[in-house]
Amino acid sequence: MFKIQEDILLKDFTTFQIGGKAHSFAVVKNEADLKEVFSFIKTRKLPLFVLGGGSNLLVSGHGFSGLIIKNEIKGIKFVDQPNDKAILEIGSGEILDEVITLTTGRGLFGLENLSGIPGTIGGAVVQNAGAYGAEIKDHLLSVEGYNSVNGKKFVFNKDDCQFGYRVSLFKKNKKFIITSVTLKLNKKVVLNDAYASLKESLTNEKEITAEKIRQIVLQIRSEKLPDWHKIGTAGSFFKNPIINKNKFAELKLKYPDLPSFPETNDKVKVPLAWILDKICHLKGFKEGKVGLYEKQPLVLVNLGGADFTEVINFSNKIKNIVKEKTGIEIEEEVEKVF
Repeated sequence: MFKIQEDILLKDFTTFQIGGKAHSFAVVKNEADLKEVFSFIKTRKLPLFVLGGGSNLLVSGHGFSGLIIKNEIKGIKFVDQPNDKAILEIGSGEILDEVITLTTGRGLFGLENLSGIPGTIGGAVVQNAGAYGAEIKDHLLSVEGYNSVNGKKFVFNKDDCQFGYRVSLFKKNKKFIITSVTLKLNKKVVLNDAYASLKESLTNEKEITAEKIRQIVLQIRSEKLPDWHKIGTAGSFFKNPIINKNKFAELKLKYPDLPSFPETNDKVKVPLAWILDKICHLKGFKEGKVGLYEKQPLVLVNLGGADFTEVINFSNKIKNIVKEKTGIEIEEEVEKVF
């Protein structure tokens, strides 16, 4: 039986450490709790938002006028498969990095590049979380959950989920609530070393294990990203821009060292961190209580006591500078909750 709480301060549930109060708040631990939630919001006509680890959110100082669900649906089931595969069925409220600790400990490959990303497995699917050349969709088989509008259960395969760069069906349409995620991982070594620092670190390794890759990824993250336990952050605040090849060629003439990564449909992805640092000279830029992290300018940090409005104003200023210098309109990756 779930319990409804009122006036819960949301800053305490986000890694950004920013946000006002939720009108209503409930911890959901199973599908039965979820069905009760649907009845509750239907009778009161309340909006609904699902909170996982709170790691990719910027919450308004006004909080949220509806019901916040804190997802704590747990459970992990390993199913061995032929052809050196293993299937994992995972409750959407499981912590992503704890899942990766288990999989790498069992010698399974597939999630190790995502080590250290905060949040839940359900949140990772909503965001299509990614790092160091890998995304959660790469090993996803299916997603189960409920339609909060009609209460019906759904089972979606990967193609149904409309995955893109840091986006999915679930991010675009909040009525679909994830309860479990099924992944397929590899028992044999399958490397994803497209990221240069990771590839370099693996060069002299005689024996490559999933656990070894995990430790290298964690080391790389610790050298470039702030510790969200100590510094308020939502991780990468902005998306890396995807531009057409003609625009890239124009920029390349002006900035010959500008890196790029191929995308589909005659487009390329350019690293925004490089643009912010080398073109805009904004690495470590601060204004009031908000700043760009000195080691990774893609990350916006709460320097202590920042609020929603300060972050939005600072973000808009960064976007305007990038637009002025390059002609590129950048997008925020973080999800805003009003």
